[in-house]
Amino acid sequence: MGQGYRLSSISGYEDGGSARYAAIWEQTSGPAWRAFHGLTSAQYQSTVVNQQSQGYRPVVVNGYSVGGVAYFAAIFHVGGGVAWAARHDLTASQYQAEFNTWTGQGYRLVHVSGYTSSGAERYAAIWEQTSGPASRAYHGLTAAQYQSTFNTNAAQGYQLAKVSGYNVGGTDRYAAIFHASSGIPTAARHGLSSAAYQQAVMDLKNQGYRPVLVAAHHNGSQPVFALVWQNLTFSGADLQHIDDTVQQAMAASNTVGLSLAITHQGRLVFAKGYGLADRTNNTPVHSSHRFRVASVSKPLTSIGIMRLIESGQVRLTDRVFGRAGLLGETYGAQGTYVDSRVLNITVQHLLEHTMGGWDNDGNDGSGDPMFMNPSMTHAQLIQWVLQNVPLEFAPGTTYQYSNFGYSVLGRIIERVTGQTYEAYMRDHVFTPSGATSLAVGGDTLAARLSNEAVYYQLGTGAFNPYGMPVRRMDAHGGWVASPIDLLRVAVRADGFSTVPDLLSASAITTMTTRTTAPDTLGNPVGYARGWEVNNIPNWWHTGGLPGTLALMVRTDDRYGPSRTGAFTWSVMTNSNNSGTSNINLDALMWSVVSGVSAWPTHDLF
Repeated sequence: MGQGYRLSSISGYEDGGSARYAAIWEQTSGPAWRAFHGLTSAQYQSTVVNQQSQGYRPVVVNGYSVGGVAYFAAIFHVGGGVAWAARHDLTASQYQAEFNTWTGQGYRLVHVSGYTSSGAERYAAIWEQTSGPASRAYHGLTAAQYQSTFNTNAAQGYQLAKVSGYNVGGTDRYAAIFHASSGIPTAARHGLSSAAYQQAVMDLKNQGYRPVLVAAHHNGSQPVFALVWQNLTFSGADLQHIDDTVQQAMAASNTVGLSLAITHQGRLVFAKGYGLADRTNNTPVHSSHRFRVASVSKPLTSIGIMRLIESGQVRLTDRVFGRAGLLGETYGAQGTYVDSRVLNITVQHLLEHTMGGWDNDGNDGSGDPMFMNPSMTHAQLIQWVLQNVPLEFAPGTTYQYSNFGYSVLGRIIERVTGQTYEAYMRDHVFTPSGATSLAVGGDTLAARLSNEAVYYQLGTGAFNPYGMPVRRMDAHGGWVASPIDLLRVAVRADGFSTVPDLLSASAITTMTTRTTAPDTLGNPVGYARGWEVNNIPNWWHTGGLPGTLALMVRTDDRYGPSRTGAFTWSVMTNSNNSGTSNINLDALMWSVVSGVSAWPTHDLF
């Protein structure tokens, strides 16, 4: 209240023998208001009479039971000339009779609350003599009946406006009011635990919904919550477009779970999870779930390196190996290298994948080094590669995508800063961006991080998602993140003025300048320094591992979808397919973003 917020919904409930409250405040204008809670039946009646004499009328009444005794919480607004009637401590039959009486006189039921008093079912309600949409009211519904009633009304064009949950004799009951649809998208949940309530609030907030009503009661074992939300930022058609586009693509590709987030002009405007994060426990994907992002780790490492370049600790032209290199002879004396050309490799070559070998395509007769010798540490693997795997080309002459090169960049960060790679990235990239979910993932299912999805690779000949040295892949493919936090980092390195960047404009230009080296067939490539970059320019990076697909995109503000300013988006899955086609995340997200008619101006970060 001191910050200009207004109480719009309140619900009392019992927890551990004490009264607790769930409430919603909104920063909106409106009539003068007053709120009360912890009132006995007599005190509530007295308060109604007293407030009426001062020109106030009840707009919210909530009955709740603590220790078998009924109490009331209420919100009053200054009258405004509206005729009204309020009743409480009604039995079911008395409530029905009052409902018939007041609706027969042209009054509308605007609020109803079910509760118990000494274990008996009771109702409190408010009627107003006002106009409004056609409405329907119900009470005494079991959870199954309430869900059926909700579905029936939705099919007939009615939206849930009010709901109250209460427990009678060990059975949850619901009272509800439905209004003819206003066209404003609504969402409703009931029977939520405290943790599920908090998760639902965050998930729906990230889709543009705001809670307009909360109702809580004790179900005999724990508090449970019911809520109603409205979406004033997206049209129903736009929300349906997003859902239909994603769900159709997931169904066509047998994708288990997917999560996405979108920013517009530096503001987070939408995020949502689809499908399952864990099939065994039937856990749905929430917008807060973390996923392996695979090679989307590379632009993150590039940002970290660019910060060191800006601070003067590293230069693009610095050599990497040998006595004069950044890493010196940490990984073996330079005379032991199988190919002396490694002494010419620079930081720029590693960033651009032009170090001359150690690539992923296997054309040199050797596989991706990062998936070889899985029991080796970083140090052991790098030394083994230097002593056993020669280069194919002179450094700087040929583009060959290399996980190994980015692993070496991680070791440069460690040598220069004296921190672990993970700690440096946390302290100098993620924390300054407000991104808290990023962490290097574990190798096994048992090492899965908290709130991390379970991974599945489907199809014939599928690989085990938990049979890889993920922690060793840190700088090139080991990060785990939520889509929202990935974008917290992206908008701090996008080159736009909407959000202050972690890097200077010149550093961002350096990071996104494409290599001039051709690929092995002599063709030009679009890789810069940690990012794919096209002529528009849009920047992006994809990632893929058994059980994981990921994508991060930054669009140019002149050529973004609908020409309405810069977007970034991230999307990731916890499944992919072996031997059959996978979901096309790039096509999916362009379809999602291009098909939305209007983007909100709020910022969900």
